[in-house]
Amino acid sequence: MSEDDFVRALKGIEGVICVKELTEEEKSEVLRLEEQAEKGVLMGLCRGINIGVREALKKGRVFACATDRCFKWPQSSYIKIVCGEEVIGEDVNEEARLERLKCEGNIVAGTLVFYRDKMRLFKDRRDETMVQILPLELGEILGKKAVVGSPSPPADLFLKSRMGIDTECRDLGTVLIGIEE
Repeated sequence: MSEDDFVRALKGIEGVICVKELTEEEKSEVLRLEEQAEKGVLMGLCRGINIGVREALKKGRVFACATDRCFKWPQSSYIKIVCGEEVIGEDVNEEARLERLKCEGNIVAGTLVFYRDKMRLFKDRRDETMVQILPLELGEILGKKAVVGSPSPPADLFLKSRMGIDTECRDLGTVLIGIEE
């Protein structure tokens, strides 16, 4: 399949407005920016790791996609706050589940839920707690499995600049899509 086939397929996804295949140098820079962001505190909580971006970058072909508000984010959780094997919190995009969790006494901030019975772990072992940004579920593109990552703000700005998009525009985001050849 030609590059144009993948680019056309990606542009055909609702909410994707611009697509650029990354060079090896650009992939290295995105990884460097992610590693730098991971050294800090993510979401104001604790250190973290962007598993989704790292997995996308490992694929044979990696595309940066600029997205607008029409892009459909998957219903699955892609942010987890963990301490060891215990999930302390996660994002929940299903309205009914979010309401149920709130009624059960869990702490809900937007779509982020902190499980009340796990908060002691967060308090006692904060230095072991980590934010995991997981791959997004998108399915296949032209019969190839796609791995999707949501870049950190510094990587987002870098990708926008490489695509010629105004980095001040807050209405547009980016995703990385890795496809195995």
